[in-house]
Amino acid sequence: MNAQRLSCIYGKKGTMMRRSNIRCAVAAAMAAFLVGACGQSTGTGSVASTGGNPSANSTSRQPWTEADLNRVALGKSDGEKFGSIPMSTGPSERRAEPVECSAIAQTLGRSSSAYAANARINRQYSGKGTRPGVVMTLASHKISDAKRVVREFRTAADKCTAFKEGRSSYGDVDVQPDPVYGDESASLRLVEVASYPDGEKIRVPHAVVVLRQGTTVAMFHNFERPKASDGKKPTGIPDELVEAQVKKIREFGVVK
Repeated sequence: MNAQRLSCIYGKKGTMMRRSNIRCAVAAAMAAFLVGACGQSTGTGSVASTGGNPSANSTSRQPWTEADLNRVALGKSDGEKFGSIPMSTGPSERRAEPVECSAIAQTLGRSSSAYAANARINRQYSGKGTRPGVVMTLASHKISDAKRVVREFRTAADKCTAFKEGRSSYGDVDVQPDPVYGDESASLRLVEVASYPDGEKIRVPHAVVVLRQGTTVAMFHNFERPKASDGKKPTGIPDELVEAQVKKIREFGVVK
């Protein structure tokens, strides 16, 4: 965000300054969207852990509590810098047009799904250097709902090439090869198109990974902030971040 603010201050005069301001406004609006779209937490989970353990094994059919998710999420002890915002455990009400694309729209910003969770937490990871940050959500569900979240996201990704949600338009939906994370996973890239009254359009690439490990669903979302990319690498989700998180979920609660 500091880099974005600096680009606003030191933009060129005239047309270049106007375009710089537009891009800064887009970046600021998207940052606010990510923070404001998640709502407030409605609880800390109600399913007790089994066997007297402080947590359930990731192979258990019992969904984890919010305390479990906070313990399993990557953090400073794992070498990651992050921020967090409260999350609602309720189902997302975001609907896309056409409606069969809604499962994709729900992963953007809110990183949620159409299913209520027993617990849901958020992490916003800082990138190294100028690499954009990644937003991650962990949600614990009953096993049937956890499987539906991934299945419906994959189905939407296969069917949808373009959609609208609110005032945003998305296109170039491109399903990526299965990254093979956790018990099941899916990945896609897409592009958001922002239009302005003067006719200028800004294309904002997004990347999403959705995976399930046991009863826990992890969603990773990243987008290319204006001026934050070197233009050489497409926006994506770092493999090492996802793999480290999956490993921690898998190993949490396992008696050694």
